[in-house]
Amino acid sequence: MTDSVINKLKERISNIEITQAFQDDTIDSLQKTVAKQHQEIQMLQKQMTLLSEYLKNMKEGGQIRLPSEETPPPHY
Repeated sequence: MTDSVINKLKERISNIEITQAFQDDTIDSLQKTVAKQHQEIQMLQKQMTLLSEYLKNMKEGGQIRLPSEETPPPHY
């Protein structure tokens, strides 16, 4: 092999290593983002469950009525 071919191969390898380093950084960043979003989704699911239970309890306790059961406001 000639020196120019060897230099071109070294340059290509260097470029590949640089690209891999950027990809590794991007993958790490994406993994952190996905983990954070997963935690947020779990928190939101818990809040939805609590809110659903709260509304169910209010409805069963007679605190929430259907619109047809409500008396109209005084300005009607």
